[in-house]
Amino acid sequence: MIKLRANKRLQTTIRNQVLWTRFGSKIGRPVAWVTSGSPVEIVLAAGFIPFYPENHAAICAARGMSQDLAEQTEAEGYSRDLCSYFRVDVGSQISGRTPLGHLVPPDVILVSNNICGTVQNWFRVTAERFNVPLLFLDTPFNDAAPTEADVAYVREQLVHIAAEVARLGGRRVTEDRLSKVVLRSRDALELWAEVLAMAAERPAPFTSFDAFVHMAPIVSMRGTRRCISYYRALRDEVRERMKAGISSVPDERARVVWDNIAIWPVHKQLKKLFEQYHVSLVGDTYTSAWTVEHLEPEDPFTSLAKVYTDIILNHGAAHRVKVLSNMVRKFDATGFVLHSNRSCKRYSLGQFGVKTAVSSATGATGVVVEADMADPRSVSFEHLQQRLVPFFETLGASG
Repeated sequence: MIKLRANKRLQTTIRNQVLWTRFGSKIGRPVAWVTSGSPVEIVLAAGFIPFYPENHAAICAARGMSQDLAEQTEAEGYSRDLCSYFRVDVGSQISGRTPLGHLVPPDVILVSNNICGTVQNWFRVTAERFNVPLLFLDTPFNDAAPTEADVAYVREQLVHIAAEVARLGGRRVTEDRLSKVVLRSRDALELWAEVLAMAAERPAPFTSFDAFVHMAPIVSMRGTRRCISYYRALRDEVRERMKAGISSVPDERARVVWDNIAIWPVHKQLKKLFEQYHVSLVGDTYTSAWTVEHLEPEDPFTSLAKVYTDIILNHGAAHRVKVLSNMVRKFDATGFVLHSNRSCKRYSLGQFGVKTAVSSATGATGVVVEADMADPRSVSFEHLQQRLVPFFETLGASG
């Protein structure tokens, strides 16, 4: 199996981003800690350097540090039933331990509830710890597309947030400056969408196991030229693999899609299990959340209001059924895996009903596996094998 050259480039890209955060802070650039669903384009236009605690927690989990950090938080009285990303990140704040060397503290914190309610409490606790301003974006929950009233409500908040970050950072957010950042975000999102779409080829030159890793820049660097450069190179490499008929999974025999966040504590083991049974994980609802449409620089505030209100986790189960069903058809999958994620209740709610509805709509076979995105104490690889191996065999794949 030929590995992606981009794997090494990703390490360099992340390291450079961390170094830029430190250097920028030393020369007076303010730092904003933001949620993955926050309108980062606004803080970039105001001259802030963004940092993503959720992305940091995923890195900690992938590096085997999550249990110790989570236990640090639990020792402070927080329940183990809370989100593992929260417990990992706060444990890092308490202990100062991180695989990134050290974290630059925030000058401001920006949070949106379009992904879950936990983050607004997580980031409030963080703002209190560092004694910095907390900016909050409220996005109305929808079962369908956002209404005009929803968009207007969110747009008004974005204008206010832009004024506040400008006041705090000393750099005015003009529509022209914001439009340029939005254009860079759109370019990066389109490149990422192009990369993910190539997994529809047979054999798949790129899988969601790759995407879970290579999504880091689209989460933490969108709106920057570095992000565009990274995904342009990745797009070109995956295109080369596609034309050469290079498969990410040897002798591909079955194709499935995935719902929910990756299981970081056993990510590499799961990847090997799928390869052992010749199953390609060709699409997922998580990484594709950063392939949004309607991001237009001509009216940046309205555009951002539409996009950040229309995130998958800001919709109900019926929307998830639609997204998963379309994904099964697009990638010609015969099966789908639903990760019932102990930490992410918002993402996991209603999955058994979703499983029945997607199977009815597409004829694909579904399976639910129970695990956690970051806490290894709630992850059993043996359980995952017991659920996945019979599922693979029903799809005609064997080890």
